[in-house]
Amino acid sequence: MADKDDDLLERVSAMADELDLSGQERRQYIHQHMTRKGYRAVPQYVKGSDDDDDDDDSSAFFRRQPRNRDRDRDRDRDRDRGSGRNKSGDDWYS
Repeated sequence: MADKDDDLLERVSAMADELDLSGQERRQYIHQHMTRKGYRAVPQYVKGSDDDDDDDDSSAFFRRQPRNRDRDRDRDRDRDRGSGRNKSGDDWYS
């Protein structure tokens, strides 16, 4: 990446703040802009602090949701149709 993009995450995050985005909407906004610019998402664990706001999201990561075959079929059909929702191939985030 070029040097001008080194602060891209900070600039996109600041824009999400300016738009008052939060939760899933904020994460998707940042993810879409970063991947569109050529970055790829790499999930990782970092040590949290006592005042983290994301405590409620961390338990949701491990919750098992029942499989919905109709939803999966619709998603696959949309992807095959080239809906443009996720052209980067980073399915783990969606």
